[in-house]
Amino acid sequence: MHIHVWHGATQRIGHLGQAQEDFNVMGEVSDDVVALSYVVGRGLPVPLTIGRDPDGCGDIRRLARTGHFNADIPIECLSLGNNEIVLTARDLTGHEISETVIVSREDGNYVLPVLIDWDQLNDPQDVGQYVDGHWGLDGGGLRTLHTGYDRVFLIGEATWQDYEVTVPVAINHVDVETGPVSGGNGLGILFRFCGHVIGGPLQFSPGQPKWGYQPFGSIAWLRWMDRAKKPPQKQFYMGGHNHMIDHGTYPIVEGNTYWMKARCETLPDSAKGEGVTRYSFKVWAKDESEPIDWDWEEIQTSEHALRQGGVVLLAHHVDATFGNVVIRPLG
Repeated sequence: MHIHVWHGATQRIGHLGQAQEDFNVMGEVSDDVVALSYVVGRGLPVPLTIGRDPDGCGDIRRLARTGHFNADIPIECLSLGNNEIVLTARDLTGHEISETVIVSREDGNYVLPVLIDWDQLNDPQDVGQYVDGHWGLDGGGLRTLHTGYDRVFLIGEATWQDYEVTVPVAINHVDVETGPVSGGNGLGILFRFCGHVIGGPLQFSPGQPKWGYQPFGSIAWLRWMDRAKKPPQKQFYMGGHNHMIDHGTYPIVEGNTYWMKARCETLPDSAKGEGVTRYSFKVWAKDESEPIDWDWEEIQTSEHALRQGGVVLLAHHVDATFGNVVIRPLG
């Protein structure tokens, strides 16, 4: 019986301001574990879900594999300074083991513009927050160490509003199969993300971890609508409901690197008081010159889509390595 905590036994939050309400402690347990919980300090145990899908898809959403766990720990439960989080696993015989993670809560903020040079870092948590999946530094970039449903690395603060993101992405592999609720593979940039939710406009049910993914701002990405069989679409995914607009396919070659640039720009509210934002996206091969024009520009009018929030590097059933990230404010 064992507990493997990803991203280290010492982690940190708050030094970059607050991007979402939760801090995520993630990892995996061995097959003989039947129950898992966490305790913050002297608090009460909180039971955790363990990925158990018979097809090996975890909980078919945020827990991508059998044995995976993801503790949504409210940041308000963490005191400034070091916090001891104890994970306890139990097997069928009642035998228990524990693993301790020290999470340092700090008080800071995250100011635009941002340049992230992965070669200058020892820990990606110095520039962002792990939300879903096992990530690691690899070959001068941040790589998904396993594929799955919405692997999420969050950069920024909940107060960020209008900005442009530029990042090269190496596409190492696109999964042939995805999970039962995953749809097609996807890779790109999610705007104005403030964390997973319970309830909301789509009435997401509770979970540990929470799995409600909307509202957000929008997603600008490559989307393999026919799984990995055909070239992906250059897609705009709206942030207030499940509506997508495709803007033609883009031929990719596994193993190659592509530039992505995307932008969110607030426009005046609609007459009904709905939020209005212009989103833009372009993609081009690493050895090509940047195109002058955007591949697409979409104006989203929504009462639910978020108007502020951080940037997500998003890999949905794609093994990808994100290179150095530039985020600049607009205006």
